[in-house]
Amino acid sequence: MKIKEHVSCFCSFWRPSVARRITLYFLLFGLIIFFVTAMLFTISGKKQFMGSTSKVVNHQLSTLEGSKEPDFIWNGINQSEPQLHNLLEILANLSSTFYTVKDISIYSKAVDDDAWHRLYFPDGPTMQSDRILEDPYIEELDDWLGHHFRPARAKIMAANGLHSMFVNITGPQDTNFYFLKIGVDSEGMAGFMHKQMKHLIFFFLIALIVLRFIGYFFARKIAGPIEALSGISGAVAQGDLSRTAPVTTNDEIGELAKNFNHMIEGLREWERIKMLEFEMEKGQKIQRDFLPSSIPNLPDWNIATAFFPAGKVSGDFYDVFKFSDGNIGLVIADVCDKGVGSALYMALFRSLIRVFADQAVYGDVPAGAQLKHPRKSNPAARSGEELQKLRLQAVPYTSNYIAETHGEESMFATLFFGVLNPHTGRLYYINGGHEPLYLIDSDGVKQKIDPTGPAVGLWPDTTYDIGLIKMEPGDMLIGYTDGVTEARSPADEVFTRNRLRSLIEQPFTTASEMLERVRANLFTFIDIAPRSDDVTMLAVERITSAR
Repeated sequence: MKIKEHVSCFCSFWRPSVARRITLYFLLFGLIIFFVTAMLFTISGKKQFMGSTSKVVNHQLSTLEGSKEPDFIWNGINQSEPQLHNLLEILANLSSTFYTVKDISIYSKAVDDDAWHRLYFPDGPTMQSDRILEDPYIEELDDWLGHHFRPARAKIMAANGLHSMFVNITGPQDTNFYFLKIGVDSEGMAGFMHKQMKHLIFFFLIALIVLRFIGYFFARKIAGPIEALSGISGAVAQGDLSRTAPVTTNDEIGELAKNFNHMIEGLREWERIKMLEFEMEKGQKIQRDFLPSSIPNLPDWNIATAFFPAGKVSGDFYDVFKFSDGNIGLVIADVCDKGVGSALYMALFRSLIRVFADQAVYGDVPAGAQLKHPRKSNPAARSGEELQKLRLQAVPYTSNYIAETHGEESMFATLFFGVLNPHTGRLYYINGGHEPLYLIDSDGVKQKIDPTGPAVGLWPDTTYDIGLIKMEPGDMLIGYTDGVTEARSPADEVFTRNRLRSLIEQPFTTASEMLERVRANLFTFIDIAPRSDDVTMLAVERITSAR
C-alpha cells in the first residue's frame, strides 16, 4: 500500500470501510474513557485536596499540648494558644498560584446549645469567640452533628463566592462539636481544577493520537486481507476466475481466504464443465446431423428407426440412404468405447461407408483403404446383384482404412451394412461382428442374421462373407445395438436377446409399432437404473398387398 493511500485511509472517517470503522471504534472508546476519567478526576481531585489538608490538620492537632483534654479548644477562648495559632498559620500558607486561603477559623457548637460560635485569632495568639448569627454553612454543618470520631472527615461547601472546606476536628473526649473551616476563593479553586483538567486534556489528546495509530494498525491488520478479498471477489463477480486470494494468516480470515480460493476453484471447474457441456451439445447437434434427416419413401416398404443416446453424444448410429441405381443402403452400427471419441469415429465410419460404397463400384479407392485382394468384377456386368455386392466392399475398405490409418487408437465398430433391392426384396449384406438381426414374419422369427466377419477396423485386409436374404411381403427385418440386449434393471438383471425375441415374435402391424413395443418394454425394464449404453434400432418391413 502506498504512503499516500495510507495517509488518505488514516485521515478518512466517513467512508464505510471495516478499517475506518475499527479505527473509529478505538476513538469512541478513547472518548468514553476520557469522560469517565474526567468525572473520576473531578471527584478524586476534591478528595485529594481534602485528604491532604485533613492529614496536615490531624498531624498538627496530635502534636498540640493538651489536645487530649476534653474541649481544650473551647477552654482556650480568650487565652493565648500559640500552638493552635501556629496550626492556623500553617494552613493559611497552603495558598498556591491558583487559589488563596481567605478565611481560617473554627466553628463550634455546645451540645446543650443551638447556637454556633466562630473561634478565631484576630491578631496574635489570643483566641476569641463570636456568636454566629447568620451563616450559609450552618445548615450543612448541623447535618454533620453526631459524627463524633477521629480521624477527621472533611467536606467542601460553596457559598458567597467561596469554597470552604470544613474538617471535623471533634475528639472523642470533647463534649462540644468543632469544625475547622478553610475558606478558598471560588475563582482560585476553579483555576486549580482547570489546570488539572488542562493536564488531563493534554494527556488525553496524546492518548487519542496513540489510539488512532494503534487502531489504524490493528484495522489494517484485520481489515487489509478482508479488503483485498473484497476486491478479488469483485473481479470474480465480473467473470475473472484467474484471481486468487492471498492467505497471509492462520486465523478465521485466513480460513476465509482458503475457502474463497476453494470456491474459485469450484467456479473454474463449473466453468469448464459448462464449456464442456456446451461443446457436448454442439457435438450432439453435429452428430444428429449425421443421422438421416428423412427416410426414403418407397412403395410397398415401411422403414422405421429409433435412437436413444445414453449421454450427450453417442457411438451408435444408423443410416438409410438411396443409391443412384435405386437400391437402398441400410446401416446400423455401434462404435466401441463411449463419449466424444466414439462419437467422432461414428461420424468417420458413417462417412466412409457412404463414400466407399460408391467408390467400390468404380475401383476409385484411396491408397489407405485398398485391399490386397479386392473383389474383381467385369465392368460391363456392374449392374443388378453384382452391383449390390460391389457396394458391400465398403465394409472391408472401411475396416482397412481404420486399421491402417487409426490403428494406434484401437478403435473399431460392430456394423451391419446391407444393400436392398426394393423391387426384388433381395438384400445382400455384411455383418461385421454386430448383434444378430432377425427376419420375422407373422409366424415369428424366420431367420437369424449372424455376423459374417469380425468387427470393422480391427485388422487390415480382413475378409468378410456376403450374406443374402429374400424379404417377402409381410416380412420385417429387425436390427439393434447391444444397448438393447445388455440393458440392466434396478435389480441388475440383463434384458437379454431372449426377452427381445419374445417381443418381436408377437403379432405386429407396422415397423414403427414394433419399435415402439420394444422401446416401451425396454425402458419399463430399465426403470430408474442408469443407462450405460446407447439404444439404437432399425426396422425394415415389406408391406403386403392387402395393406
